[in-house]
Amino acid sequence: MLFEDSDLAVITKPAGVVVNEAASVKNQTVQSWWWGLIKNQNRPIADWSVLMPKDFDGQYGSPEEIFQNREGIVHRLDKDTSGVLLLAKNPGALSALLADFKNRQIKKTYQCLVHGKLQPEAGAINLPIGRHPKQRKKMTVYPEGRQAETRYKTLEVYRLPLAIDQNQDFLSFLECQPLTGRMHQIRVHLAHLGHPIVGDSVYAGRKRTRRDRAWCARHFLHASTLSFTHPRTKEKLTFVSPLPADLQTALDQLVKL
Repeated sequence: MLFEDSDLAVITKPAGVVVNEAASVKNQTVQSWWWGLIKNQNRPIADWSVLMPKDFDGQYGSPEEIFQNREGIVHRLDKDTSGVLLLAKNPGALSALLADFKNRQIKKTYQCLVHGKLQPEAGAINLPIGRHPKQRKKMTVYPEGRQAETRYKTLEVYRLPLAIDQNQDFLSFLECQPLTGRMHQIRVHLAHLGHPIVGDSVYAGRKRTRRDRAWCARHFLHASTLSFTHPRTKEKLTFVSPLPADLQTALDQLVKL
């Protein structure tokens, strides 16, 4: 728990934990854990109606119905992605934060390690993303997909030591900011450019992933920073989650150029 008050909380989600409930998920999710914490709150619930956006659209239900359906989950991270996650405690806070996400008022920054060296070293990827027409569990760059934009910046360039890989391939440590919130967005955009994330079993290919997993335990993607305006206090808040030990260990094995 990085932050908690009467309206919301900010946590660091560990890798391997699923955010949303699903029939295929057997273990505890962030959603079930969070709803168990807040559904029977002992303290008085703050007046949440003052937090509601003036242009709230009820096409998906009332604020209470949306809150009950989402059980306080504002946004999600992939199962094997670690990092900062924002959760709501009442319908007003959830509605306000969802509106801020829609209006791109909430800034998320990720750190990732990818194969190769990007040219240019910083830039923006603006390519539509949709569900893969044949492999339904995957997303892909797709002309009929939804608009998606990712900004990236190279922080460091490494190479694999000879002890790990005879080819001594290049690797780039990136900072990425998704301006839209498409499923698997960063992973899909970078893989499409030929720079898949290290250890990504879905988008990096089986052979490459098998080599990666010899020295990196999971896909190398971490939600490092989250910045937003508190819906009640209007204070601008920023939360940072340092690179987890497993990813830092993988990074420490590389040779910095």
